[in-house]
Amino acid sequence: MTNEEILVKIQAVADDAAKAYMGTAKLSLIYTEVLKDGTTDFYCLGSDMPLLIFRIFNVSADGATIKEYTELAVVAEKTRHYNMEIKPTLKLVPPEIEESQEYEIVLENRLENGGVEVRLKSTTGRDLTMIEIYRYFDYVSKIFFVACVGKSFGGQYLFSVTPDSKHIKLIIGNNPEIKDRLDKITALLQARLLPSYQTIAAAAQLLSGKVKANISLNDDKGVKTDFESTFCYDDPILQVRYAFFANVKDAKQGVILIQDILNDNRLILSNNWTDEQRGEVDKFKALMKEKPDEFNKNCCSFFADDLDFRFNAFKDGKLKAAPAPQAKPAEAPAAAAKPAEKK
Repeated sequence: MTNEEILVKIQAVADDAAKAYMGTAKLSLIYTEVLKDGTTDFYCLGSDMPLLIFRIFNVSADGATIKEYTELAVVAEKTRHYNMEIKPTLKLVPPEIEESQEYEIVLENRLENGGVEVRLKSTTGRDLTMIEIYRYFDYVSKIFFVACVGKSFGGQYLFSVTPDSKHIKLIIGNNPEIKDRLDKITALLQARLLPSYQTIAAAAQLLSGKVKANISLNDDKGVKTDFESTFCYDDPILQVRYAFFANVKDAKQGVILIQDILNDNRLILSNNWTDEQRGEVDKFKALMKEKPDEFNKNCCSFFADDLDFRFNAFKDGKLKAAPAPQAKPAEAPAAAAKPAEKK
């Protein structure tokens, strides 16, 4: 049998396995390797996966038996074997192998089940379609994390959004600082306590300051004044966020409110603050004048979340894990696979 004929059979095997997930994906053949036992490994890349690990299928000599390697450690090792030992010996490789780890966001589609389908294009022109799992901007590390899964096999990948919000880049390696942030994100995600923007595009609008939070307040005489958000200061001592609002008609005038990010961003007027919360205002106002760089480290958009505030409240028991949603009979099982790291 030719490789093309075998690839048709491999595609059928992959499509059958995809019934347990969210959809099918087209496989392209990258490389074949004949093993000592006479079987052949077919290294494939799916249209729902970036270039990180391969999907690898073992085919018997007569082409009658096809089995996919599903143990992540095995797939990661075979991927390493290709990248480090096989690829350097080849004069020609498929164009996909030369793509970088950055992908252009072509389109984000909101799905009926609340999910988001993202269509990407690689640096070699390859089209990918994945499902976004969550989108979270951590202003401490300045990383906008996005997790995506393959539609057909559940492999999970972690990306960062580029500053222009038009590309996503694979995150690989074991940077200790990033790992600390990811550990907190993972814990909150598992407890269903991690907020997620609707889409990457929507988040870009909110985080860039193009969208403001608007409120109206009445003075002692009942006269209404309109305000819009400018920035927030997260006090690391009290674990409290102070939101600054400017008068729409006179930007030199403004108010400060406490923004409860753990309660749907509920705003609290100063007459409902604790004495301790009031006492911090003069301190951070002085910090703003005397050490602006230090002050700015704790400043963010009104629409940003504070990972440390949220995680600490969760670990202290102040923020309880949300109940798990009841699964619908027609829902596909959740994808549990994680991306392998290149060695």
